[in-house]
Amino acid sequence: LAALVAGTKYRGQFEERMKAIMNELEKNNDIILFIDEIHTMVGAGGATGSLDASNIFKPALARGELQCIGASTLDEYRQHIEKDGALDRRFQKVLVDPPSAEETIHILQNIKSKYEEFHRVEYTNEAISACVYLS
Repeated sequence: LAALVAGTKYRGQFEERMKAIMNELEKNNDIILFIDEIHTMVGAGGATGSLDASNIFKPALARGELQCIGASTLDEYRQHIEKDGALDRRFQKVLVDPPSAEETIHILQNIKSKYEEFHRVEYTNEAISACVYLS
């Protein structure tokens, strides 16, 4: 969203960019839009007399023309998205707990070889465990 807002000096430029994206998404039903830090769309691009990103998305979300996954922290979701009841109703919350220490070790062991190859080093299982328990 920050890239869409960047360089928009005049009222309406942001809306034009958003509508172009919306048109493309509505034409292609096989696209799922992912917005990291989705809470930032509330107020993004909004100036006096103009629509912010969330208000541009709401109609398409309500009609089912747009598939969207957003990521946010619970606090930021409550602070920004839940305050807008219409926007909140258009999303289904999926709470993802952080992995346990054991799950984290398992995840790291599964990706260890890629990091070893990239950095040209070897990571022992003890080093992985130490990273998890010391962090």
